[in-house]
Amino acid sequence: MITVFASREGLVGKKTAIGWAIDTIVPFVALPSRHALRRAVLVRNPATGFQVEALVLDVGPWNINDDDYVFGNPQKRPQSETGVDMFGRKTNKAGIDLGEWIWHAIGMLDNGPVEWQFATTSL
Repeated sequence: MITVFASREGLVGKKTAIGWAIDTIVPFVALPSRHALRRAVLVRNPATGFQVEALVLDVGPWNINDDDYVFGNPQKRPQSETGVDMFGRKTNKAGIDLGEWIWHAIGMLDNGPVEWQFATTSL
């Protein structure tokens, strides 16, 4: 699993990159690669030990084509960690966004580190 800074997706009622209306029920995350869409991932909060499976239903945070990080070897880091995204915007250095259900299921209290990897099964 790779450890990265996670932020809360929020945006309930808005649409994701695939047109899905964000709710508080579906376990989903956003990764910065369109090639990751609809894939299953495991997400773990190292502070609580809670781990859940989620679907990648959105692209982000910050970037949309950070394939080197998403599909690279475990030493690849999210480009957003530099503090500036690929479009020149200031970032919060997050490498994954968590939907509301995931956020609560793994016991997140604030933006912080999580571990993730692609799942070998699908939801």
